[in-house]
Amino acid sequence: MSLAIRLATVYGTMFLFTGVYLPFFPVWLKSKGLDAGEISLVVALSLFLRIVVSPFFASLADRLDDRRRVALWLAWASLACAGLLLMAEGFGPILLIALVLNAVFPSISPLVETIAMRARIEEGMNYGRVRMWGSITFIAASAGAGWLLEWTAPSVIALCFVAALLCNVAGAWLLPEDAPRKARPHAPRSRFADVLEIGRHPVFVFFVLAASLTQATHAVYYAFGSLAWQAQGYSDMVIGLLWATGVVAEIVLFYISGPLMARIGAVRLVMLAAAAAILRWTVTALDPPVALLFVMQALHAFTFGAAHLGAVQFVAQAAPPRLAATAQSLYAAMASGVIMGLVTIGIGPIYEALGPHAYFVMAGAGAVSLAGAFMVGLRWKGEVLAAEDEGEERQEEHGH
Repeated sequence: MSLAIRLATVYGTMFLFTGVYLPFFPVWLKSKGLDAGEISLVVALSLFLRIVVSPFFASLADRLDDRRRVALWLAWASLACAGLLLMAEGFGPILLIALVLNAVFPSISPLVETIAMRARIEEGMNYGRVRMWGSITFIAASAGAGWLLEWTAPSVIALCFVAALLCNVAGAWLLPEDAPRKARPHAPRSRFADVLEIGRHPVFVFFVLAASLTQATHAVYYAFGSLAWQAQGYSDMVIGLLWATGVVAEIVLFYISGPLMARIGAVRLVMLAAAAAILRWTVTALDPPVALLFVMQALHAFTFGAAHLGAVQFVAQAAPPRLAATAQSLYAAMASGVIMGLVTIGIGPIYEALGPHAYFVMAGAGAVSLAGAFMVGLRWKGEVLAAEDEGEERQEEHGH
């Protein structure tokens, strides 16, 4: 089995869970008796835990040169958490299990992204056409879960979590083993030093903040989108189709991403995503007719897809290979952890007060992101932002 097919299968099994979780976890939480404030708290606090956990596992994988083994550990832990959700009752237990689940499962993605981007750079693999299989299974899972909810109680969502994460464990077995790197002559440093080395560069920090804020413009959509559409009278099937429409557009973008990434570049992809976010969330806030709403959902290709492509391309170019997974996890921790968490916490009471008009706040965040990405584009020209080997750097300095 070729590496591209194996990675496509890994992405496909990984996004089965995401396809159920993102649209319908808030629906499941509501069925368990949680109010809007508690739902936003569960979602936001789960995101914050990734700040520490994802970089830890990524740095561990970098040091072990074994991303496959670490990904398997995380896949099994995620499955165990889903099993516990089947028995969870009450805000406290649900929050605790959600915290752990949202710490371990998202930590798999940076490891897979690192392997995939290395294959793109070293072997010319078409990243977008591999990654799009995750989007395809996302559609299948979200549409399938929406169909199930038409006929069964929301408790079926937890069963879908277990089934999806069981597939994820099977997919993780297909990850290739890392080729051993040449041993370094200098003493190993702490994982914290790894994080500081790549995270101390202003260009890296500003780009990650801009890309993360673009992703955070989805906070209302992820936390309350399905609930808002239910309140507006849309059926669960239509809601599933609305989610699926966004991902279909995303698939198209991923399919043509090879030349797109080469021609547009990382920074301009994020700028495109931010501009699309301003339009998408402004129109969505106005409760448009359903036909126009489907058009706005198609902009997910840019608000998520272009932002994701730009971010992973930037990290792959800006970080040295020995810090590849650490750098990817720092972006993931910021995009789906720190920034998304802060915005999600803030958006809970705003949504309670404004309802769907809270999307206007997301449009404003898109404008800030657009300005930030533009500023980064003035400074970064594609260079590596951290030395590949500090020991070699010191030797060169002494040599001169």
